[in-house]
Amino acid sequence: MVYDRPDFTKLEVKSVLTAGMGVFTDGYELYAISLVFYYIQKAFQLNSFEEGLVIASAYYGAAVAAILLGFLADKLGRKLIYGLDVSLMSLGILLQSLSNSFVELSVARIILGFGIGADYVLSPIITAENSNPKNRGKRMIVTFAVLWGLGAVTAALVEQILLVTNITNSNIIWRLVLLIGIIPAFSVFYLRRRIPETYKYLTRIKPKREELEKLERELKSKVAISLDEIPFSKRFKSAVGIIVISSILWLLYDMYSSTFAIYGPITIAGNLGLNPIEFTYAAQFLAGLPGQIISIYLVDKLGRKPLIVIGYAGVAFWLFMYSLLLIEPHYFGFNIHISNPLNAAESLTGQAALLGFTFYLLNYLSSAIGPASIIGSAMLTPELIPTKIRGTGQAISVAIDRLAAAFSITAFPLLLVKFGLPVLLATYSAIALISCIVTLLFIPETKGVELT
Repeated sequence: MVYDRPDFTKLEVKSVLTAGMGVFTDGYELYAISLVFYYIQKAFQLNSFEEGLVIASAYYGAAVAAILLGFLADKLGRKLIYGLDVSLMSLGILLQSLSNSFVELSVARIILGFGIGADYVLSPIITAENSNPKNRGKRMIVTFAVLWGLGAVTAALVEQILLVTNITNSNIIWRLVLLIGIIPAFSVFYLRRRIPETYKYLTRIKPKREELEKLERELKSKVAISLDEIPFSKRFKSAVGIIVISSILWLLYDMYSSTFAIYGPITIAGNLGLNPIEFTYAAQFLAGLPGQIISIYLVDKLGRKPLIVIGYAGVAFWLFMYSLLLIEPHYFGFNIHISNPLNAAESLTGQAALLGFTFYLLNYLSSAIGPASIIGSAMLTPELIPTKIRGTGQAISVAIDRLAAAFSITAFPLLLVKFGLPVLLATYSAIALISCIVTLLFIPETKGVELT
C-alpha cells in the first residue's frame, strides 16, 4: 500500500448511506408531526401554546443534546457517539407513539430531539471528514438535504397508505405514522457501529491503531498522520467568530424554513383543495428535489457562496411577491377584497390561490438551490473550522439553530393569529435578504478546500 492517492469512493458511499439514513429519520419524524397534527390536536384537545410546544419539543431536546455530545465527539471520537443518536431517536419514536397525554407526548419528543440533535452534529461531520475535497459538497447535500426531503415524502406516503387501507380510527393512524419512523433509525444502528473512525479524526487528532487499520482497508492505502498540535482552547478562540457567523446564518435560515416545512401543509394547502399529503408531494417533487439536483451539480463547480446568494435572492423575491399578493391581490388582476389580513390566505381562491402556491414553490426551489442545500445541510461550520474543534463548533451551531427554530415554531401559531400570513411572509423575505448580505460579507468559500 502507498500513501498517495487513497480511493475515497467506498468510504464516501458508506458514510453517505450511514449518516444519511439518520437524517432521513430526522426528516420523517419532524415532518410527520405536521401531517398527523390534526389527529393529535383532536385527541389531546391542545390549545395554541400546546400546539407549538408539541411540535417544538424535539427542537428543544436537540439543542441540549447537541452541546453535550458535540463536545464529547471532539474529546472521545466520532465513532463512540455514533449509534447513540439513533438509539435515542428510536426510544423517542417508540414513546411518542404510545403517548396518552400532552405531557407524555412532549417528553417523548424531547427524547427524540436528543437523538436528532446528536445526529445533526455527527452526520455532516462524518460525511465531511470522510470525503475527497472535490466531491465533499455533493456528498453533504445528498446526506442532508436530499435524504431529509425523502424522509418527509416517505412520511406522507406512509400516511396515504394507511388512509387507503380504510383505517377509520384516527388515534391509530397518527400513532402508526410516527412509529414507522423507527425502521430507518434502527436499520443503521449496526452500520454505525461498524464504520471506522473518520479519516480526519484519525489523521489529525487520535490515530488509534485498530481504527487506522480499518480505515486503510477501506481506502486501499496507507494514510499519512499529521497531528494537530495546537491546543484545543487556542483553536476554539481563533474560530469563535466564524462559528458565530455560520450559526447566525443557520438560525436565520431555520426561522423561516422550519415553520414553513411544518406549517405549510396547514396554512397554505387548504384553500388550494390540496390535503397535506398532496401538498408535500407537490412541494418536494416540483421544487425541492429539482433544486437539490441543481445544487448537487453546481456546488463543487460554482462554489457555496454564489449558490447561497442566488438562492436567497430568489427566496426574498418570491416571498415578497406572495406577501404582496395576500395584501393587495388587485395588483395581480384579482378582484378579491380582503377585509381581515389575519384571514388573507383563506381569502385566495381559484387562480389567486394557484398563483400564491406558485410563488411558494418558486421560493422553495430557490431555497433548495442554495440555502436549504448548503446552510440547511449543516455544511458551513464543518467546512470552516478545524477537525480538533469541529464537533464543539457544530454543536454550538446546532444548539443555537434548534433553539431559534423551536422558539419560531412555538410562536408561529400565535404570530399567525396576531399578524396574519402576509406580515410573516414579508418578515421572512427580509430575513432572506439579511442572510444574503451576511454570506457575501463574512463567509469564506470552501469549494475544493482541504479540511484542516
